[in-house]
Amino acid sequence: MLIGQFLSNVDFSIQKADSIQQALEKLQDMLCKELVVLNGDEYIGLVNESILLDADNEEAPISTIKINTAPIQLKFNQHPYDALVMTAVYNSSLVPILDQDNKYVGVSTQLDILKAISLIQSQNVSGAIIVLSIGLHDFSLSQIAHLIESDNCRILNCATKINLESDSIEVTVKVDKSNINALINSFLRHNYIIMETHNTIAAFDDTAERYQQLMNYINI
Repeated sequence: MLIGQFLSNVDFSIQKADSIQQALEKLQDMLCKELVVLNGDEYIGLVNESILLDADNEEAPISTIKINTAPIQLKFNQHPYDALVMTAVYNSSLVPILDQDNKYVGVSTQLDILKAISLIQSQNVSGAIIVLSIGLHDFSLSQIAHLIESDNCRILNCATKINLESDSIEVTVKVDKSNINALINSFLRHNYIIMETHNTIAAFDDTAERYQQLMNYINI
């Protein structure tokens, strides 16, 4: 799955020769905080609302003000996780996407990135979530997978978080079964610490409906 598959259908770009007033009007019309500055199809950087409002002359071109030229950009064939990291590191509401020739092709907004991550993590598939705590030196993903598959379950998603203070690792696993009582007992027999479980079908049905509503909104 590539971040280039999750581009916004909204045009967040403005040319560097356009006026500051044009940029402010576009921000207001689109209810956004940032715009992508281009020179033709060449990506220059980003401008935000505060920089534009501080400008002395709104008739002046964008090129006369400070443009954020930090490396907030990704190639079309990079992973959505890279986009997630990018938004967190630079506190950006969007990530410009370039092709292999470094030409601008569009942006992925935070909502687009959320859609990608949700699909990757099978958030729209019913199942149960188990959070395990394991000693860092005892962690074996193959053993966890074996126990899950022995209960006729499939792993839909798996994530880990290392806790150096307790020398342990937290493993969050989503499986494709809602009734996981037998699986819980299996983990307990093998001395796994179960921190949390989430498996209510009613909660999933409600979440699935909200998820679909969100996806419909993103695709508008």
